[in-house]
Amino acid sequence: MDIIVCIKQSYDVQQLKFDPKTGEPMLAGAPRKMSDMDRRALEEALKIKENLGGTVKTVTVGPPESRDVVKEIYAMGADEAFVVTDLKLDKADPDLTAKIIVETIKKIRNFDLILAGAASTDDYSWQIPAKVAALLDLPFFPNAVSMTVDGGLVVESDLGDAIYKYKAPLPSVVSVSLEINEPRIPTLSAILKASRKQFMDFYLQDLGLGVVTELEVRKVVMPKVERKNVVVEATDPSKMEDGIKKILDELRKENVI
Repeated sequence: MDIIVCIKQSYDVQQLKFDPKTGEPMLAGAPRKMSDMDRRALEEALKIKENLGGTVKTVTVGPPESRDVVKEIYAMGADEAFVVTDLKLDKADPDLTAKIIVETIKKIRNFDLILAGAASTDDYSWQIPAKVAALLDLPFFPNAVSMTVDGGLVVESDLGDAIYKYKAPLPSVVSVSLEINEPRIPTLSAILKASRKQFMDFYLQDLGLGVVTELEVRKVVMPKVERKNVVVEATDPSKMEDGIKKILDELRKENVI
């Protein structure tokens, strides 16, 4: 099995800070990491490789700092990484991103399966895997919660109203959800070895794609959450029962219980 995994380096949203005055995220110097669902796609590819043999290669598209994710990719166990970078790609729209991924895959040539996270941790467009499948004219199976490969492909997809089971020939494109697995934690020796591995570095001109369609984000702000400021008087033990009843009533109003 030769597997290609699409991986994005996204902002670590758990560590993002917001400007208290404007509510906008402070992106300058914000930490980045491998997108959570992409990490699970890579884990699934590695598990298939361990069972059936073959290779796992990755494709990453983004601004120059996206190269930093290669260390994580190799530390987990991928065989080869391909990275396409350009300063303009930080604002690339999903159509262009999918085209770049497809052109890079064409350079890799041989593959039996393409995996990707269903959505990136920061943008959540949910579009890239489907667009890649369409451009390559391959079957696409979204939001996989489990999958097996044995001659053909069997995928269980969570489509919201139910879990659907699909069978398909290879090659195919599958996007995975967070529920599909728990990614491995690389060992220290694997991390050290990863820092010495080389990767294939491409630019837009290498792929014959010189025009960048920029996606304009008008505004991103943190939602305001007003506190209820409900105060329960229970300093006296005799008021404890009434205080508990009031707390329960407030929780019911908010549909918490």
